[in-house]
Amino acid sequence: MRGLDTDFIKDLKEGILKDFLQAVKDDDTLCLEIRDNKLNIYYRGGNMFEIFKDRSKYKVYFNLEYCNKKDSSKYKDILKNLRDDDYKGWIDNIPFIKYEMDTWFCKHPKLEREYQQLILRENNYSKIANDTDYYICDIEYADSENKSRFDIVGIKWLSKSQARKKSSVGLAFIEMKYGDAAVKGDSGIKKHINDIYGFVNEPQKMDTIYKEIEDIFNQKVELGLISGIDKNISINNEIKPEFIFFFANHKPAKSILESELKSIIQSHEYKELSEIASVKIAKASYMGYGLYDECIVSLEEFLNGNKDSLG
Repeated sequence: MRGLDTDFIKDLKEGILKDFLQAVKDDDTLCLEIRDNKLNIYYRGGNMFEIFKDRSKYKVYFNLEYCNKKDSSKYKDILKNLRDDDYKGWIDNIPFIKYEMDTWFCKHPKLEREYQQLILRENNYSKIANDTDYYICDIEYADSENKSRFDIVGIKWLSKSQARKKSSVGLAFIEMKYGDAAVKGDSGIKKHINDIYGFVNEPQKMDTIYKEIEDIFNQKVELGLISGIDKNISINNEIKPEFIFFFANHKPAKSILESELKSIIQSHEYKELSEIASVKIAKASYMGYGLYDECIVSLEEFLNGNKDSLG
């Protein structure tokens, strides 16, 4: 079950890990994601730090594979000699770590993951975060026990003042697809429709994720990682969850997306899923990454070219 214990939270807020939390707050290219009593700090969608408890102390892990490039690494020797409990050393060397990760990503781009983090930044703690209608609770969500995996899990909490006065919100799953090559195939749209149906159709799995995401969001609020929010929420399991596709850089002249969506709408799986979840597509609000309710449209609206939506 994802979440941090009270000692972990206390150490992040005012104890020996407080400088890691402050580093994330001071640098909007970083994000802190909560796992099962451990955390990951991401940079450009890559896992910069994994911080976990080992008996009485916390340890920091950095994947030195980011330093394994064809050309010689500038800082590998420095980084590999850092102790896993040298908190100040790791924080002081963040600029060097970023350099190693930047040069690795240049050769091995992970654009879907990088876009996930951009969506999180815009909707959680950018200047416009308090005006959007969704918050991101987790990226790269994975549960080995029930074999579930989602690019992004968030909540829908309308930004209208009346809605914000209430603390009961809905759950939202977001699947990121970068480029048209990701639309079909083994990890294409149809596969995700089948997978999400299998997940939301099992009450025990849904009960678990409702509790996890609620706890994660509330802990992020406590840590000061959600802009403008200072109260806890509860996820209402009577609100139909949303499953949103985010297509980054689809080429409009290509017919692959339209063809795939038309096929999906006619499928038995989609019709069954639509009874228990709302399947939607995110459209841009004038080229941004903010998620607004008016721009999250149904598959049918998307195919009909909904002119009232911004995009």
